[in-house]
Amino acid sequence: MLSITIRNRREAYDEIKPKRESRKVMILEVLENGDPNGMTAEEVAQQLLHDGKITHIDPNFTRPRLTELKEEGKVEVVGKRRSLITARNTAVWKVVKH
Repeated sequence: MLSITIRNRREAYDEIKPKRESRKVMILEVLENGDPNGMTAEEVAQQLLHDGKITHIDPNFTRPRLTELKEEGKVEVVGKRRSLITARNTAVWKVVKH
């Protein structure tokens, strides 16, 4: 029998799985059209909210997709910037130019 947390995690993953690719496309578009020096996951989410593509800021919308895009070689971390929300350093992402 699976524990509740494992079952919940699996249900959440199964729910998001079909949406992952479209979310990655939206994130890439924001990064390509945004700050040429790169953007944080928070800044990407704020732009998506501003553009009406999402209804609220959820860190889980952008951060896991950025990690997947990095693993695919489509984005890279180019620095760090202090978050206006948490006041902690956070990664700055850019699209990899081939």
